[in-house]
Amino acid sequence: MAFGKPLRRRPDEDQRIMPLINVVFLLLIFFMVAGQLSKTDPVTIDPPVSESETEPDARRLRLLITADGRVLLRGEDTAIDDLPRMLADALAEGAHKTVHVKADGDADVQHVIAILDRIKAAGAEKVKLLTSARRGP
Repeated sequence: MAFGKPLRRRPDEDQRIMPLINVVFLLLIFFMVAGQLSKTDPVTIDPPVSESETEPDARRLRLLITADGRVLLRGEDTAIDDLPRMLADALAEGAHKTVHVKADGDADVQHVIAILDRIKAAGAEKVKLLTSARRGP
């Protein structure tokens, strides 16, 4: 009785795929550590709640108003008297004429309205007040 060539054992399937799994896992960890999912505000702002579901465009010019009345343009503290000039310069740089205002829900309403008036005086065509989405019923 003649036997053919002995069959070669195939390497275990798991052993062949392990290097690929290791590389994918390392890439996942790298992007989790090095990546930034979204730009965060330099100060904590708790905006008022809204019924609207639309999300703001991240490329637009943003102005932050804190609960204690501070105003931040592009993440930097800005004096209220300098705001129209700085906004006019920022609006002239970009093609957009819309300013997104993110005001804290506890900010003084009269202060926010005064800042909105200065934004319009600086040449903004549209001013959008950012709010939080309503959660629950």
